Amino acid sequence: MLIFNPSHWSRWLLLYLLLFSTGTHVLGETQSTEPAFSDENPVYLALWDQARELQLFHHPYWLKLLHFYSFGESVGQWSFKSDVVNDGFFLSPDGKTDPSAELKATLKAVLSPLSKDPNQHARCKFIARFNWLRSSLDFPELPKLACPLFERWSNLEEATGISIVFVSAYLKNPASTFGHLLLKFNSRNRHFGHSLLRPTLNYGAMINPDDNPFIYALRGLFGGYEGSFTDERFYNFNHIYGENESRDLWEYPLNLTPDQQYLVTFHAWELLQKVQFTYYFFLDNCAYRMAELLEMAWTDTTRINTSGAIWAIPVDVVFKLKKFKRNTEGPPLLGSPKLIPSRQRKLQQRVAQLNEAEQEQLRKLIEYTNNLDSEEFLSFPEPSRALILDALLDYQQYKKIDNLTLQQQKERTKLLLVRSKLPVLVNNVSSETSKSPTEGTPPMRFRLGTVFNGLLGPALEVGTWANYHDLLGDESGHLQNAEVVTLDLRLRFRENSFELTQFQLFNIQKFALNPTGIFGDYEWSWRARGGWEREHYGCSPCREFRITGGFGRSVSFGGKDVELVFVDLFGETKKNAWSATTWGYAPHLGMMWSPIDIWKIRFEGGWFKSFSGPKREYFRIRFDQRLTITQDWDIRMEIEQFESLEGTLALHYFW
Repeated sequence: MLIFNPSHWSRWLLLYLLLFSTGTHVLGETQSTEPAFSDENPVYLALWDQARELQLFHHPYWLKLLHFYSFGESVGQWSFKSDVVNDGFFLSPDGKTDPSAELKATLKAVLSPLSKDPNQHARCKFIARFNWLRSSLDFPELPKLACPLFERWSNLEEATGISIVFVSAYLKNPASTFGHLLLKFNSRNRHFGHSLLRPTLNYGAMINPDDNPFIYALRGLFGGYEGSFTDERFYNFNHIYGENESRDLWEYPLNLTPDQQYLVTFHAWELLQKVQFTYYFFLDNCAYRMAELLEMAWTDTTRINTSGAIWAIPVDVVFKLKKFKRNTEGPPLLGSPKLIPSRQRKLQQRVAQLNEAEQEQLRKLIEYTNNLDSEEFLSFPEPSRALILDALLDYQQYKKIDNLTLQQQKERTKLLLVRSKLPVLVNNVSSETSKSPTEGTPPMRFRLGTVFNGLLGPALEVGTWANYHDLLGDESGHLQNAEVVTLDLRLRFRENSFELTQFQLFNIQKFALNPTGIFGDYEWSWRARGGWEREHYGCSPCREFRITGGFGRSVSFGGKDVELVFVDLFGETKKNAWSATTWGYAPHLGMMWSPIDIWKIRFEGGWFKSFSGPKREYFRIRFDQRLTITQDWDIRMEIEQFESLEGTLALHYFW
């Protein structure tokens, strides 16, 4: 802190007289006609002298507040500038590229006279900037200023903490394939203290609803949309994700200090002032921006995001937070998770409580609600009837039957009336056995393996993928019976040469089951894959581009097994010519089985036959096993017949 000479003190006195001679502000009411401070104002000059001496315009926290990055630190950054794209976030015309000019403009703005609308004053709109500058510089005493909108939104006096909410993956939307993140502001307020009523921050792309899927994908990949922060009560997000999209939500409390909570809350408010960024599905997305907001808790260079990364995914942010501590010697930053189950999971848990006879009665009631009056239903004890009707009500909510006919409305009213006459049961639906995302394998993977090929000889294989999880992997914390893998790269070394044997752009599969056994809790299984692979395993350098996709059915007979039948369509080409592309179909049969949690087996075979282009017909069979060593390590044995027999023993490390 600087020691002021007498001339400095005279400047403070002059400021005091100027501010209090032009009006006062009490309880949010202001009276002022004083123009904005000029460049020659002594108080501004004194503060700027301090800021310049301390080099605050290059301070890491000031750059954080302005979202400034250097070349290569963020997507689309070719020079030193801010990621924010709209002008309203900057008080200086040069603020987007010059943090020094923005600091000058901010000092002038926070010193400017109070206006009739306190919420529009810089001390309220840019409350994070103001509080940090006030803690870094020797500000004079300023007139009191209430910020009604911020105070009502933040409710700092009754705030109890901040939680990060991970929303599980949703494979029906490319933008949600890897999940989603929300930031929840908790409170003990008597009106908004309930979990469902707490303010929750969301970041997403501002899309054009008229865009077709192709345009939507292109714009999302290459920055054709702008992204912004919005806030709503948590029940809205729980309804969208948990009820409509049947996605589980995991809430992790963050063990921040009160001061750290304030810093995050202050900047969250600034971001809600219609601040916009360029949105990219793979990097500048919800994961990147939520992590960036949480970085505001530290005024030093602490980062959660990785500078120069080419992707950011929600679950990776949660894994990174798991390694953080509140401060140097404090507790872990990430608290114990709480599962907020989806409507589908609630239904499955409810049905699991029923015995076989009760489940059969539930199926009959689903088909014909008038069975409520049947002797068979009435023969069940009252607690059993209550359980059955609770499951039936959950089923109807899961099916989301809107615009009920008059007959359906009557049946619904009758159902609620019958249930109201039965005893109230203790909710025994439990999710204790569900593992959280941070208990599963991290999203990135490195692979080291030894390859045995009868025609080509032995080889050493190395590989990596960007994310996320494959069917053979440990499913703890992941979508069950699903695979989402991107940018799967494999190289093989033989003697003094090496070859690229695979570069898979994406591989997405979903094997849908019917765990409840009731009508409606079922979907088609589907999958899609695209990338460069070997033409067959008898030729290492023979590569082609192959894309496949199809639909099928999956069943489970014992709970730890999955049997499947698929019909895929495929296209493959070695040249950039339509006439050289083979198109065909490929029926498949397969199974997966996990005898114990750490061991999983997969078998699948398919017959490929072309119907257009160069003729091809072949069989492809694979047999894989995975043995988990620890959360971050597993070992696999892979055997595949594709015109030549090939086996691989590989060690995987996840991080």
